[in-house]
Amino acid sequence: MSVVCIVGGPSYWGANNYPLRGTKGSDFQGGVRVAAFVSGGLLPTAVRGSILQENIHVTDWYATFCSLAGVDPADNVAGVPGIDAIDM
Repeated sequence: MSVVCIVGGPSYWGANNYPLRGTKGSDFQGGVRVAAFVSGGLLPTAVRGSILQENIHVTDWYATFCSLAGVDPADNVAGVPGIDAIDM
């Protein structure tokens, strides 16, 4: 399985993230909003070729990949906090 994320372009290389404000490394949309795709044989047939229009946070990738691999993402270890992720 492969994941590709395309992050905002750096202004020092002449990138223009219009209509988004900001550039790579900033907290504005142009620096933190990215396009990403996942491909590979582990994707369920029902979701292949689909587009998710909702927002997903970087912490959600962990639970999503664990779900695709059939692994429980929770550590269930005493003293370790639970995960803060949603299976997308």
